[in-house]
Amino acid sequence: MKIIIKELFTEVSRVDTLSQIIGAELGEPCLLIVHGSGSIQAGDEAQVRSFFADVPYVTALASDEPDADIAKYFDIVIPADNTGEYAENLFKDKSAFQVREITSCFVTARNGSSEDVLDAESRAFYRLIANIAGGVHDE
Repeated sequence: MKIIIKELFTEVSRVDTLSQIIGAELGEPCLLIVHGSGSIQAGDEAQVRSFFADVPYVTALASDEPDADIAKYFDIVIPADNTGEYAENLFKDKSAFQVREITSCFVTARNGSSEDVLDAESRAFYRLIANIAGGVHDE
Protein backbone atom coordinates (compact mmCIF):
# COMPACT_ATOMS: atom_id res chain seq x y z
CA MET A 1 0.00 0.00 0.00
CA LYS A 2 1.28 3.44 -0.92
CA ILE A 3 0.15 6.49 1.08
CA ILE A 4 0.87 10.09 0.10
CA ILE A 5 -0.07 12.64 2.76
CA LYS A 6 -0.57 16.26 1.73
CA GLU A 7 -1.79 19.15 3.90
CA LEU A 8 -5.49 18.76 3.10
CA PHE A 9 -5.76 15.39 1.37
CA THR A 10 -4.29 11.92 1.47
CA GLU A 11 -3.99 9.54 -1.46
CA VAL A 12 -3.89 5.78 -1.03
CA SER A 13 -2.95 3.46 -3.88
CA ARG A 14 -1.73 -0.10 -4.39
CA VAL A 15 -4.33 -1.43 -1.98
CA ASP A 16 -5.81 -4.92 -2.36
CA THR A 17 -8.57 -4.57 0.23
CA LEU A 18 -10.24 -1.59 1.88
CA SER A 19 -9.58 -3.31 5.22
CA GLN A 20 -5.89 -2.49 4.77
CA ILE A 21 -6.68 1.21 5.13
CA ILE A 22 -8.13 0.74 8.62
CA GLY A 23 -5.41 1.61 11.13
CA ALA A 24 -3.06 3.02 8.49
CA GLU A 25 -1.41 6.37 9.18
CA LEU A 26 -3.41 8.71 6.94
CA GLY A 27 -2.59 12.07 8.50
CA GLU A 28 -5.45 14.50 9.13
CA PRO A 29 -6.95 14.95 5.67
CA CYS A 30 -10.14 16.68 4.67
CA LEU A 31 -10.30 14.35 1.68
CA LEU A 32 -9.15 10.74 1.48
CA ILE A 33 -8.64 9.55 -2.09
CA VAL A 34 -8.38 5.80 -2.61
CA HIS A 35 -7.27 4.65 -6.03
CA GLY A 36 -9.39 1.65 -6.87
CA SER A 37 -8.46 -0.86 -9.47
CA GLY A 38 -10.92 -3.42 -10.74
CA SER A 39 -9.44 -5.96 -8.37
CA ILE A 40 -9.87 -4.08 -5.08
CA GLN A 41 -12.00 -5.92 -2.52
CA ALA A 42 -13.72 -4.76 0.68
CA GLY A 43 -12.15 -7.25 3.07
CA ASP A 44 -13.96 -7.34 6.41
CA GLU A 45 -17.22 -5.74 5.27
CA ALA A 46 -18.53 -4.77 8.73
CA GLN A 47 -15.24 -3.10 9.68
CA VAL A 48 -14.98 -1.31 6.36
CA ARG A 49 -18.59 -0.06 6.52
CA SER A 50 -18.04 1.22 10.07
CA PHE A 51 -14.70 2.83 9.23
CA PHE A 52 -15.97 4.70 6.16
CA ALA A 53 -19.15 5.81 7.95
CA ASP A 54 -17.24 7.28 10.90
CA VAL A 55 -14.14 8.93 9.42
CA PRO A 56 -13.91 12.72 9.99
CA TYR A 57 -13.22 13.52 6.34
CA VAL A 58 -14.75 13.11 2.90
CA THR A 59 -13.86 9.89 1.11
CA ALA A 60 -13.38 9.54 -2.65
CA LEU A 61 -12.87 6.48 -4.81
CA ALA A 62 -10.67 7.37 -7.77
CA SER A 63 -11.74 5.08 -10.57
CA ASP A 64 -12.81 5.37 -14.18
CA GLU A 65 -14.88 2.19 -13.93
CA PRO A 66 -15.92 1.92 -10.27
CA ASP A 67 -17.21 -1.35 -8.89
CA ALA A 68 -20.59 -0.61 -7.27
CA ASP A 69 -19.78 -2.99 -4.40
CA ILE A 70 -16.71 -0.89 -3.55
CA ALA A 71 -18.07 2.57 -4.48
CA LYS A 72 -20.88 2.23 -1.93
CA TYR A 73 -18.40 2.79 0.91
CA PHE A 74 -17.27 6.18 -0.43
CA ASP A 75 -18.87 9.62 -0.33
CA ILE A 76 -17.96 10.35 -3.96
CA VAL A 77 -16.36 8.77 -7.02
CA ILE A 78 -13.88 10.85 -9.02
CA PRO A 79 -11.91 10.21 -12.23
CA ALA A 80 -8.75 8.18 -11.68
CA ASP A 81 -6.47 10.61 -13.54
CA ASN A 82 -5.01 13.77 -11.99
CA THR A 83 -6.47 13.21 -8.52
CA GLY A 84 -3.95 15.49 -6.87
CA GLU A 85 -4.89 18.25 -9.29
CA TYR A 86 -8.57 17.51 -8.62
CA ALA A 87 -8.04 17.97 -4.86
CA GLU A 88 -5.97 21.11 -5.30
CA ASN A 89 -8.65 22.66 -7.52
CA LEU A 90 -11.33 21.66 -5.04
CA PHE A 91 -9.50 23.51 -2.25
CA LYS A 92 -8.27 26.39 -4.41
CA ASP A 93 -8.62 29.87 -2.87
CA LYS A 94 -9.72 28.43 0.50
CA SER A 95 -7.71 28.48 3.69
CA ALA A 96 -7.11 25.26 5.60
CA PHE A 97 -9.52 26.57 8.24
CA GLN A 98 -12.25 27.09 5.65
CA VAL A 99 -11.71 23.64 4.12
CA ARG A 100 -11.89 21.97 7.54
CA GLU A 101 -15.14 23.78 8.40
CA ILE A 102 -16.72 22.79 5.10
CA THR A 103 -15.53 19.22 5.55
CA SER A 104 -17.12 19.00 8.99
CA CYS A 105 -20.47 19.93 7.43
CA PHE A 106 -20.15 17.21 4.78
CA VAL A 107 -19.17 14.64 7.40
CA THR A 108 -22.22 15.57 9.47
CA ALA A 109 -24.40 15.19 6.38
CA ARG A 110 -23.11 11.64 5.87
CA ASN A 111 -24.74 10.28 9.02
CA GLY A 112 -26.65 13.12 10.63
CA SER A 113 -30.22 14.25 10.53
CA SER A 114 -31.33 17.40 8.72
CA GLU A 115 -31.30 19.16 12.07
CA ASP A 116 -27.72 18.01 12.75
CA VAL A 117 -26.61 19.32 9.36
CA LEU A 118 -28.26 22.71 9.88
CA ASP A 119 -26.66 22.96 13.32
CA ALA A 120 -23.21 22.08 11.92
CA GLU A 121 -23.60 24.60 9.10
CA SER A 122 -24.67 27.31 11.53
CA ARG A 123 -21.72 26.69 13.86
CA ALA A 124 -19.31 26.60 10.92
CA PHE A 125 -20.72 29.84 9.53
CA TYR A 126 -20.17 31.68 12.81
CA ARG A 127 -16.64 30.27 13.17
CA LEU A 128 -15.81 31.39 9.63
CA ILE A 129 -17.19 34.88 10.26
CA ALA A 130 -15.30 35.12 13.57
CA ASN A 131 -12.14 34.00 11.79
CA ILE A 132 -12.57 36.64 9.07
CA ALA A 133 -13.27 39.32 11.69
CA GLY A 134 -10.15 38.32 13.61
CA GLY A 135 -12.00 36.80 16.53
CA VAL A 136 -11.93 33.24 17.71
CA HIS A 137 -15.03 31.09 18.00
CA ASP A 138 -14.41 27.61 19.42
CA GLU A 139 -17.90 26.18 19.84
